Amino acid sequence: MPRFSATFGGIPSPARWGNYAEAFRVIWRYIVNTVGYAVAGSVCVMILSAVSGYLFAKKTFPGKETLFLMMLAIMMIPGILTLIPSYVLYENMGLTNTPWAIIVSSAAGGQIFGTFLCRTYMAGLPGELFEAARMDGATERRVFLQIVVPLSLPILATLFIMQSVGVYNDYIWPLLTIRDSNLQVISVGLTLFTKQFGVTDLGTRFAAYAISSVPLLFIFSFGMKYYIQGMTQGALKM
Repeated sequence: MPRFSATFGGIPSPARWGNYAEAFRVIWRYIVNTVGYAVAGSVCVMILSAVSGYLFAKKTFPGKETLFLMMLAIMMIPGILTLIPSYVLYENMGLTNTPWAIIVSSAAGGQIFGTFLCRTYMAGLPGELFEAARMDGATERRVFLQIVVPLSLPILATLFIMQSVGVYNDYIWPLLTIRDSNLQVISVGLTLFTKQFGVTDLGTRFAAYAISSVPLLFIFSFGMKYYIQGMTQGALKM
């Protein structure tokens, strides 16, 4: 059985840095896959949610409130209930065992909450800005891209972080839809890693766990300011 020695600084003595090199050699592909899926899915959610949120917040069309309430009702359905129907749908569409199984699922699943978040935030934006821009001859496209999007960057950054963390931590859906280990995500990859190195090689396993957390630490380190700002302003406008 492996032994552990407790130190005041939390660093084991002696430190075996070779475990990190060995772990990174195996899991780097899983990390690259997961980061790619998370970024692609989160960008799609940001775009779709920003457009939908702006329409629900600042535009008037028949059935707007009813449609919005229907979207809120969908949020109340546990995702596990739609797991098997979703898998059958993706299998029939030929998306299983491809990166699109993760990206499309992420974009479709996160859009509803993203729309709710953006709609709540954008409803508090002053309408005078939009009217002044239209009086100056700005098109609706220009109003959205040059006024709405810049003012909504905090909530969009918040949405990006939340969606990225969700994709990064997802386990059941990738395990169900991805069979090729070269396309697998880090959450499932760590399980495969444990099977490869065995349950007794704890040093390499813990090194892999530490390396896998670096992308999330990076996202939070650079986006925490916008995350807090977006959540605070969104809560106040609710």
